[in-house]
Amino acid sequence: MIYLKENNAPIDAVIFDLGNVLLDYDPRRFMIELGIDPAHIDRLMEIFPNSPEWQELDQGIISDDEFLAAALRKEPSLRREIKLYHKHWYDHFHAIPKNVAAFYQIKEAGAKTYILSNFQQTCFRVIRERNVFPDDFDGRVISFECRLRKPQPEIYDHIISKYQLDPARSVFIDDMPVNTEAARAAGLLTVTLPIGGYILDYLRIEE
Repeated sequence: MIYLKENNAPIDAVIFDLGNVLLDYDPRRFMIELGIDPAHIDRLMEIFPNSPEWQELDQGIISDDEFLAAALRKEPSLRREIKLYHKHWYDHFHAIPKNVAAFYQIKEAGAKTYILSNFQQTCFRVIRERNVFPDDFDGRVISFECRLRKPQPEIYDHIISKYQLDPARSVFIDDMPVNTEAARAAGLLTVTLPIGGYILDYLRIEE
C-alpha cells in the first residue's frame, strides 16, 4: 500500500509528470552543452519553453516545421542557434535513476501509475525509443495527444475521467507549483517535487 507522508492519505494511483520528475530537464544547461553563447540564452528561452508557439507545439496544434518557421521569424539573428537547439534539444533528456526506480517500487506495491505531461510528439517518440519505463505505466495523458496542456483545468479532469480515478486517493507529482496548484483545484492530492528531489521522500510504501 502507498501512503502520502504529508497526511497519511492512502493512495491508489500515482500520476507522474516526466520533466524533472522522471527525466532530467534543464533547457539553459542543454543550450550551454550545445555550445550556444550564454549571452543568447535569455532570448532563446523566450522562444522555446515560454512562447505561445511552443505551447501550441506541445498541444499538437502546430507541427515542428510550423514552430521552427515561427521561431525564425521572431529571432532571425539567432537562426543558427534556433536551428541547432530545435534539432538536438531532445537528445539531452536522461532518466533520473532514483526516481525511475521509485516508480517501479510504487508499481510493484500495487498502485496504478500514470503519466500526465506536456510533451510535443517528436520528443515523446524519441524518449520512448530510448527508455523502457514510459511504456510500463498503466496509462498516460500527453499534451500533444489530447490537445490540452498543464495547467489547463481540463487536462486534470480528462485524466480523472479517462481512468476513472478517485481524486482523493490519487496523487500527482510535478516539479512546477502552477501545475500542482491546478491539480489540487481538480481535487487531486499533490507533491511539488523540488529539482533533484526523491519521490519516496514524499510517499511511503507499506507491505
